[in-house]
Amino acid sequence: MQSLKRSIGWAAALAAVVGVVFGLVIAPAVPAGAATGVAFLKSGVDARAALLGHAVTSSVDDASACFWNPAGLAAAGRPELLLTHTESFADLRHEYFAVTQPLGELGPLGGAATAGLSFNGIWTDNLEGYDEAANPTGSFGYSAYEAAVALGSEVRWGLTIGGSLSYLREDIGNYSATGWTGGVGVQWKPEVWGAGGAPVSLGLAVRNIGPGMTYISEEFELPLTVQGGVTWTHRRPGRANSVRIAAEVRHVRDEGSAFLAGAEYGFLDLLSLGLGYQTAHDTRDLSVGLGAHRGGFDLHWAYVPFSEDLGDEHRFSLRVGL
Repeated sequence: MQSLKRSIGWAAALAAVVGVVFGLVIAPAVPAGAATGVAFLKSGVDARAALLGHAVTSSVDDASACFWNPAGLAAAGRPELLLTHTESFADLRHEYFAVTQPLGELGPLGGAATAGLSFNGIWTDNLEGYDEAANPTGSFGYSAYEAAVALGSEVRWGLTIGGSLSYLREDIGNYSATGWTGGVGVQWKPEVWGAGGAPVSLGLAVRNIGPGMTYISEEFELPLTVQGGVTWTHRRPGRANSVRIAAEVRHVRDEGSAFLAGAEYGFLDLLSLGLGYQTAHDTRDLSVGLGAHRGGFDLHWAYVPFSEDLGDEHRFSLRVGL
């Protein structure tokens, strides 16, 4: 049994290394103008990530790591449940659910590992359709979802690795497309500063790795995403207040590269205030939000204003330690 665990751990490590090399060398060379589908995969999940401008790949350490960077799951010391609801423009409904479970020593070098399951779905009320001459063609619905399994594991020297595998489905009216996608990631928090670790953490994740999907006879690519950066956290000894600042770069197949930044101030481990910023978006850039923390419960709210009269987005997340 122990040899099987080690084999699984080494396979995960190899997959992470291959994925990181792919992300650093191959993915940025993909033309930014290539058409992609399943656009909801670019919207992100979790209110805390939204209020930090999605700059969380280098620091995420909860159930949302199933989406952002599976390497972050390794830091979860107990089971966790995450529920996220998004109120957005055009009657869009976006829901996210994730649950994690520590597995003990499963890593390639005997490090602790954590598994996660998640569901990411989006849908709308019926929309009115029109042909090329602007004649009504009747109403139609839209929905899409991603069901994923993820695994994160400690390696050594503050390094963690992880991977995920997802099933995708998208429906537009009477037509549908299915496919699969994978993701890999690494995080590193140097341990040279002693037992408390370093005040910085680095991370890199490659998401939406997989073949294209087909509607009838038309094929489209997945929004392959490479994201990485650094997070700095400051907490004075004996104080419950903290400051966290993150800066990351993201490259998406059909959007090119963007800079992401986020800052968060935590007060007495009870309340937190966050601010985020993103470039390369025509409809949004700033975000802001609040967090409330009590025992094993964390509640976050994020507000993202959209331009061009699209309306605003409100995202709510509840984390529960099980």
